[in-house]
Amino acid sequence: MYLIGQGNDSHELTEMHGATILLGGYPIRTNWRVISHSDGDIVLHTIANAILGALQLGDIGQYFKDTDYKNKGISSIKIVQYAMALLKKSRFKLVNVDLTITCENILLGSNKAYIKKSLVKILKTKLVNVKATRYEHPSNFIKCDAVILIRK
Repeated sequence: MYLIGQGNDSHELTEMHGATILLGGYPIRTNWRVISHSDGDIVLHTIANAILGALQLGDIGQYFKDTDYKNKGISSIKIVQYAMALLKKSRFKLVNVDLTITCENILLGSNKAYIKKSLVKILKTKLVNVKATRYEHPSNFIKCDAVILIRK
């Protein structure tokens, strides 16, 4: 049995000289900071949501509420590991991940390869595709969309 999951996440960016953002667990030095309750890794949030969606288990907001102080600054790796544990418990395996990061202020270029390498390690699958695009108009947001395939 195969199931498809779709996820997305977006956050506002604010200028901050010498900031670091996380994308797929990979740190990128930039002059922008993600405004977020957690560590703001939109890629891992998106993948966790896609996994939960494929399993029909809701979304990460049900498990990691942004109104709960204990989740302040939480590592998104913990969030995606929680989703992966639910995947394993349901006897499913991740087949592949295809994601697109959209951002005007941070050009990802060669960082896409490093993001992919980080995701391969975190997700324990080599079938990861990372794409990047721009809004092509002024925008202080960063967004990620993902589609995943899981199998029993």
